[in-house]
Amino acid sequence: MSFMGKVGFAVAASVLAAGSVLGPGTANAAGDQWGAMAVDGDWTNFGRSVDYPTRAEAEAAAMDQCAADGCFIEVTWANGCLALVDNEEFIAWGKGSTRAEAEREAHLALTEGTPQHLLVNLGSSQLAGGRVIDTLCTSNAG
Repeated sequence: MSFMGKVGFAVAASVLAAGSVLGPGTANAAGDQWGAMAVDGDWTNFGRSVDYPTRAEAEAAAMDQCAADGCFIEVTWANGCLALVDNEEFIAWGKGSTRAEAEREAHLALTEGTPQHLLVNLGSSQLAGGRVIDTLCTSNAG
């Protein structure tokens, strides 16, 4: 095999290896299941959807469910979970490929969103930890 043939073979092998490690993108892959959450500006009205075949359909369903003026899409996800947690002052969300991962991310977001002066004055166990309000998972979540 010539030098250029070996180089071409090496490049092709590298591309195939990278594709097998990185895998195909999932955003438009067949079989994706989408979810979305819409909220209003005060976070008093929510709309949530799960297991829709496209992002657009999931977002439309969440907006329909929110049913308040000023609702907007806060988050979308595919093939995984969304968790909502709250404490006495804040609501936070997290998403992940599993229920546990989404809840862990939501608790982390809640801790990051809680002002430090409140944590010092009231104690982190009262505010930062929070409780899980809801966890939504697509039917194909890990």
